Amino acid sequence: METSQVKETMSAQEVADYLGVKRATIYQWANYAGLPSKQINSRLRLFNKTQVDEWVKGEAGEKIVQDNNDKRAK
Repeated sequence: METSQVKETMSAQEVADYLGVKRATIYQWANYAGLPSKQINSRLRLFNKTQVDEWVKGEAGEKIVQDNNDKRAK
């Protein structure tokens, strides 16, 4: 895979790395804040990069990411 290619389907850990947060935060956002994902089975949840980007650009995503950044700054 070339470095210029980006995976469209991502694991929770890949989304966490992509957004700079912990994996547990991704699960919380998926469960309670509307981060789009697809639950495959009891142990696997997948995320679509385009949907993640759109969610982050939306008001809910921006507020959550900003709140998280504020906590890190303390």
